Amino acid sequence: MALLLEYLPIIAFFVFYKMADIYVATGVLMAGTVLQVIGLKLLKHPLTARHWILPAVVLVFGSITLLLHDDWFIKMKVSVIYIALALFLLGSILLKKRNPIKSLRGKDIELPDIIWLRLTYAWIIYCVALATVNLYIAEFWSQEAWVNFKVFGILIATFIFILCTELYINKFAEDKENTD
Repeated sequence: MALLLEYLPIIAFFVFYKMADIYVATGVLMAGTVLQVIGLKLLKHPLTARHWILPAVVLVFGSITLLLHDDWFIKMKVSVIYIALALFLLGSILLKKRNPIKSLRGKDIELPDIIWLRLTYAWIIYCVALATVNLYIAEFWSQEAWVNFKVFGILIATFIFILCTELYINKFAEDKENTD
């Protein structure tokens, strides 16, 4: 049920975009993110910083979009989130001397610090690249193309990148097993 709640706002955004327009879809996305947090709370699902930050960004950029009746702001939300994520990862490494990806996954998998660092830098590059591609599509392609990219392109790209990350981890783990 929690997994459904994770994707419900974006699904609703897409459906209402197709049924109405970007502004109705933006309002639905805003309401959906609030309902998502409430639903996760009712299910007693652990809420992380992400569950509070993403809805806040959606509400801010969505409100500006609706108030100014300008879809540019909701389109920029995607890039803002991915740049913020890249800065968080980079800041954690450079300022805190802590690797957030190792913190998340290191409990389950033992890898040398250099591998965790490479993975983190790969994620930083991925986030910056995705933010850049979003800006390009938002600026130079049609609104419908951007909506399709936001809903399907980002999901597929992220799935592929996660798969590549896991293959890299497994390749290293296999190499380590062979050398042992």
